[in-house]
Amino acid sequence: MAVLRALERAPSYRMHEFVLLDWLRLIALAATRDELNSTACSLESFGLVRLGQYDDNRVLELTERGQDVALGRATAEGVLRPGPDCPYLSTADASCTCSPLS
Repeated sequence: MAVLRALERAPSYRMHEFVLLDWLRLIALAATRDELNSTACSLESFGLVRLGQYDDNRVLELTERGQDVALGRATAEGVLRPGPDCPYLSTADASCTCSPLS
């Protein structure tokens, strides 16, 4: 959910993988590049993101379906629907039962 919400907030709904990794660390969801790549490939397989490769750099782009899931309007396998107190939906520091990297 955190990855989808970050992309939903990003300009043009896309983000470089290293910027995304820094953002995840900032919100205390530290992940390795391999973990993010695995998550990104999983999200792509469900049609939630598109992956672009530019030289050695990967860019994740949110799809329309991914935006629907990020905003809680749709569900997807492997991504729990955000609850009303999910911190990825607002700036609140409430608890969330959603999967952190999906």
